[in-house]
Amino acid sequence: MNIVALIAFSGAICFAQDTQKPVCNAKTQGQFWPAEANSSPDAVRRLTQSGEIEMCSQGVWRYKWEHLSVSVRDLAKGKDLGTPQLKTSGAGKGK
Repeated sequence: MNIVALIAFSGAICFAQDTQKPVCNAKTQGQFWPAEANSSPDAVRRLTQSGEIEMCSQGVWRYKWEHLSVSVRDLAKGKDLGTPQLKTSGAGKGK
């Protein structure tokens, strides 16, 4: 029963944080969230390093908040981007 209460409380906290974020639209395009990053280069650096900074940007159909940084741990779990490999042909090999 305590687990259910904890999950509900955690969801309420997450929802409360999202409601404070301004709407991402043409007026806020290019602005950072948290708002302190819009006026402080130190805040931009700190928030980027922690992965908390987002920027309002225009997608194909709508505006949306996007994270500016990616964790190396996320890359390890994500898709394999692959490394370019050199293709060698049989030409030039001696017999």
